[in-house]
Amino acid sequence: MTERQAQRRLVAILAADVVGYSGLMEEDEEGTLSMLSAHLNELIEPCINVNRGRLFKTTGDGLLAEFSSVIDAVRCAVAVQEGMEERNAGVSKGHWLVFRIGINVGDVIAKDDDVFGDGVNVAARIEGLAEPGGICISRSARDQIRDKLNYGLEDWGEVKVKNITRPVRVFRLLTAPEDAGKTTARPRGHLLAYRSKLAAAITLLVIVSLGLVWLQPWRTTFEAASVAKMSFALPDKPSIAVLPFTNLSDQKDQAFFADGMTDDIVTDLSKISGIFVTALHSTQGYKGQAVNIRQIAEDLGVQYVLNGSVRRAGDKLRITAQLIDALKGGNMWSERYDRKVEDVFAVQSEVTQNVVKAMAVTLKSREHDRVFQKYLNNIEAYDVWQQARAIVEIPSRNNIAKGEELFLKTIELAPNFAGGHAGLSFNHSVKARFDYSQSREKEVKNAFKHARQAIALDPEFAWSHIALAGAYLANEEYDAAVDAMRQALAVQPGGYEVNLFMGFYLFRAGQSARAIEHLKIADNLGRVPTYRLLAFLGISYFMDGKYTESEATWKQALDRFGLVKHDILYVYLAASQFALGKFDEAVETVAQLKRINPNYRLSKSQTLRSFKSEQYKRHLRQLAVQAGIPE
Repeated sequence: MTERQAQRRLVAILAADVVGYSGLMEEDEEGTLSMLSAHLNELIEPCINVNRGRLFKTTGDGLLAEFSSVIDAVRCAVAVQEGMEERNAGVSKGHWLVFRIGINVGDVIAKDDDVFGDGVNVAARIEGLAEPGGICISRSARDQIRDKLNYGLEDWGEVKVKNITRPVRVFRLLTAPEDAGKTTARPRGHLLAYRSKLAAAITLLVIVSLGLVWLQPWRTTFEAASVAKMSFALPDKPSIAVLPFTNLSDQKDQAFFADGMTDDIVTDLSKISGIFVTALHSTQGYKGQAVNIRQIAEDLGVQYVLNGSVRRAGDKLRITAQLIDALKGGNMWSERYDRKVEDVFAVQSEVTQNVVKAMAVTLKSREHDRVFQKYLNNIEAYDVWQQARAIVEIPSRNNIAKGEELFLKTIELAPNFAGGHAGLSFNHSVKARFDYSQSREKEVKNAFKHARQAIALDPEFAWSHIALAGAYLANEEYDAAVDAMRQALAVQPGGYEVNLFMGFYLFRAGQSARAIEHLKIADNLGRVPTYRLLAFLGISYFMDGKYTESEATWKQALDRFGLVKHDILYVYLAASQFALGKFDEAVETVAQLKRINPNYRLSKSQTLRSFKSEQYKRHLRQLAVQAGIPE
């Protein structure tokens, strides 16, 4: 499908935002998200649709909609505010969700499903001027509704707003029946009070500004990044690298906590189809180093960089986060959170939300709920789970045994957390596939049991579906494993590991060409190739008959990782070289394998296991034996 060209058009833009959203989220994250989702689905979107508008962007606590008629936009705004009064009536005041709304008529640029330009920006700035529960409109909007709608207007005059060159004439919409048809000036008393507050604010601003001039916290130590110098082509959508959050805790063994938080933020961002987020491992090389944003952006080919720190002391937690636009060399957003340790989950969601908002990314259907949900509310279980998933990253027999203990502990502490069950399922499938257990049948049964429990608890957790795919693979149901991975991709389309494992399950199922497609997506997201990625690609190229690419990939693995004790590297490299007629090179590769593992035998290894295609296994065996691999 070709990308639609950008078009200009004159439209009415409605901008709405929740008042005091951060405080509401801090007090009750789940309740706030649930209420906001209900208001959006049951009131706001229906009002937009009834008035012939289109919701084109949601930003966590706000939204933008376009209308071909400003009359429809104003009617929609009034209906929303009146509807919110009714919906808040049955809720205690401290938990009300109250919107500000701004409306502007202006020329905009429309491309694909998004809308850009000053027409949108002015609406957003006017919305920020509105009182809680109120509606403000621009003069261009006023001109269109004058004498057509029976509402009053309060003229606020020319107002200077942020990032808009010219002052904007602003009017407050008056919906009370007694104000119908009236246009009044803003009351002088209100103006005096406003000016008094403004004078006080200016005085405070001067004091703060003098301090900032001395401290210069905004001063960057890097030049803006250059697109021309980037190692990778800049993606065609907002792109970001998340640096490992620095562990500032007195206990250095808390590093796993900071790493886990970084991983969770990357995972949440990768669930949003409108964002390109590099894989977690792509930034690990910068851990513990002085941050050079320009260099990082150019190395990884991204526009934005998120960095931060975590300090954990007892039940206290301090988290800082900063989003930087590397192409402009400027700070987009920053925040410091002083919370209790158990609030880490709310902070993670808030950081993700603010990053999405700062990058002006449109969330598609279900992505809001998919991203801003709370997976866990038990900090001890979270600690144990983070340790478990770090340990099983290398699935040795001892690591899998230790991981099983920790995943069982996670389930004991938080039985309704999908992560514990998904991790335990993964362990059981690995034990079945690698013969780490005396009863393969029992391990497969437990793998299915816990994967299905994980999906039942949280179908929006990608690893629940990856775990189910692993259970199918252990049971040699290859096509079913691929189907399970499709569900994981639906949840987390921009995830490195989801695409990596999709490639893995596809080549196991004999679909090598499609495997290569997903592995290349993972390679692009990863920026820095891992051994696992290169191994999966090398196998897929060989299976697809692309022996030149297979040989080059295995050689790249050797160049990057040295003479690794991983038998399949030498088996596939030698077989590829023999298929290409490079017999002397194949002999040397076999000699390397014999030096590393003198007792290697093809018939006793894992190399030919877990493939759907018997023809493929015979072909690999034939080429490997001809190359000199001991059978």
